[in-house]
Amino acid sequence: MNITPEKLDEIIRIVHLAGIEIIKIYKKKVTKKYKSDNTPVTNADIRANDIICKGLKLHFPEISIVSEEQIKKGKAAKKFWLVDPLDGTKEFLKGNGEFTVNIGLIENKKPVFGIIYMPTKNKLYFTKDKKSYFSKLSKKGQPTNIRKIKVKKRNKNIVILSRSHSLAKSEIEKAKKMIFRRFNANKIIRSGSSIKLCYIAHGLANVYPRFGTTMEWDTAAGDAILRFAGGRIRTLDRKILCYGKKNFKNTSFIARS
Repeated sequence: MNITPEKLDEIIRIVHLAGIEIIKIYKKKVTKKYKSDNTPVTNADIRANDIICKGLKLHFPEISIVSEEQIKKGKAAKKFWLVDPLDGTKEFLKGNGEFTVNIGLIENKKPVFGIIYMPTKNKLYFTKDKKSYFSKLSKKGQPTNIRKIKVKKRNKNIVILSRSHSLAKSEIEKAKKMIFRRFNANKIIRSGSSIKLCYIAHGLANVYPRFGTTMEWDTAAGDAILRFAGGRIRTLDRKILCYGKKNFKNTSFIARS
C-alpha cells in the first residue's frame, strides 16, 4: 500500500500528539498496573493508544488495528496496522528516555510501512516509497532536515543489545567474548525499545540479536524501516520474519545490516 504524502503527514501528526501526551505523564504522574502476562502498563500507554487508534480509524477506516493494548483475537486480516503506543515501558518507568511510539502497516504478512517516534529526543524514523528516512520534529510536529538513511557495512560489527535484558555482572565478560566471536564484532552498545532496529537502519550498529519471545507490534515498524534501509530480520532458522502469526508472537531473531 502506498501512503500518500498527505496521509503520511497525518500519521506523523498522530505519533507527535501521542508523544506529547506521553511526555506530559512522564514528567508529572505515572501510574502503572500489571497485565496478565506480568508486563507493566501505564496510564501513558493507555492514553497514547487512544490517540493513535482514533487517528488511524479516522484517516484509514478500512484498515483494522492490532495494538498491544487492544489485541484482536482470531486470524489476522490481509492488511492491518500493528501499534505499540509506548514501546519500552520498562525504560519509561526507569526514566532513561529510551522509549518510542511505533506504528507499522502489514500487508500480505510483510511490513510495508513503519514509523517510530522517540519523544524525549524528537527523533523520527519513517518509510516512504520503499525508502527509509530520519528527521527531527519541531515543537509544532513538523519534520526538519529529513535525510534518507541506509545500513552501513563494517569489517567488524557493532552489536546492539537490549538495555533491560542485562546479564549478571559475573557473566558479562564471558558473554561479551562470545558475542564478539559469534558476530565478528568489536563493540557492544545498549539501548531500550525499537530504536535499536532504527540504529541499524541508520548505520549506527550492525547486529541486534534478540532471544526469546517478542510481539509483532514490538518489531513491525522497525522491521519496515530496517528493510527499506537495506537490512533484514531473520529467525534463527534464517527465515525472513513475517507477520499475522498465531497470537502475534515472534520467536528469537537476529536483525542485521
